[in-house]
Amino acid sequence: MVQKIWEATLPHRRLLKKAGVIETYPAGQERNSYNATEMSDGERVIFYLIGEVVCAPENSILIIDEPEMHIHKSLVKKLFDLIENERLDCSFVYLTHDIDFAFSRQTATKIWAKSYDGSNVWDYEILAEETPIPEQLYLEVLGSRKPVVFLEGDNSSIDYELYNQIYSDYTLKSLGSCEKVIHSVKSFNEQNGFHHIESFGIIDRDRRVNEDVVRLNAKSIWVLDVAESENLLLLEDVVKSVCEHMGKNANEVFEAVKTNLLSFFSSQLESQVLLHFKEALRRKMIEASNFETREIGEVIGEVDANFTSINKQEIYDGIRLEFEQIINTKDFVSMLRVFNLKNALIPNSNICELTDVKNKRGYLKLVVTLLKRNNSISEKISKAIDERIVKNAT
Repeated sequence: MVQKIWEATLPHRRLLKKAGVIETYPAGQERNSYNATEMSDGERVIFYLIGEVVCAPENSILIIDEPEMHIHKSLVKKLFDLIENERLDCSFVYLTHDIDFAFSRQTATKIWAKSYDGSNVWDYEILAEETPIPEQLYLEVLGSRKPVVFLEGDNSSIDYELYNQIYSDYTLKSLGSCEKVIHSVKSFNEQNGFHHIESFGIIDRDRRVNEDVVRLNAKSIWVLDVAESENLLLLEDVVKSVCEHMGKNANEVFEAVKTNLLSFFSSQLESQVLLHFKEALRRKMIEASNFETREIGEVIGEVDANFTSINKQEIYDGIRLEFEQIINTKDFVSMLRVFNLKNALIPNSNICELTDVKNKRGYLKLVVTLLKRNNSISEKISKAIDERIVKNAT
């Protein structure tokens, strides 16, 4: 049985039993066998664990401390699935720091050990079997004990790399979409009476109006005061801080960046107006779908009237006028707030060429490096970015 489970866990290896000797070899290469004493740490640990469990008395309680130790992450779940299936009579208790492994024990009771105060005094909580957010995420956040900020994107995104330096007192967790961020903050805060950990979210402004920002802030969702996170790298104090580090004339470089981006915004005016017009129209249509009457004939009449009353030309003209004013007044801050064109602003600003940085990725890495230095430049960049994240809109 030990051999069966071992080979199922390590399908690229085989065990060879001889008189008083156990050898192993790569599958299909018996001539290349080697003594079990030459096994890797992982191979030996797997063999030992299987042997101990298989030989345990019936109905045992088996306590396994750090099952992930010396075993490749991709093998741990498979190994203990096989072991548990072989000893259905036994109860298994795992002590682990591996959130992924804990999550893989789907039918297990999960206990969060917060601290040990000595003299057999433990601070712990039994986690609910069903939580409104994924169990793995719940466990990971609880394990950190710090307030959590949920982010869009992933751990390689601009959001995470910047905020990881600015919000070091928080646990950051990337979730992908803004919808997941909003849902997770809501769900997590609804469980606040259980875990006592504050939760917030940061999402891009995109094409949200101030009313949206106020509503989201009330739900602990922070909203960028720029269209998307990439635009944070073009804030005046960020650009000037990079120039200071690179020995460039900060005012001259920023003015060039400003001119380049306003010119680019002007060239993209029609597409940007239509992008925002589409979102404004969507909001108006949602409002028009609300009705107060309760009889279908009257409902249809009310909804038709609501939709007919939407002045589409007026909405379009209002957005275009706003954007033209941004260009005419050279309002760089407002431009960053509304200019929504992913991966295009940094290249068209020519910031990399102006500061002798190789490319966009190199520019981001430089900003992150400066944030890590804990000096006046890092404080300036951190403050500039933090101030462009709206937390208490009114």
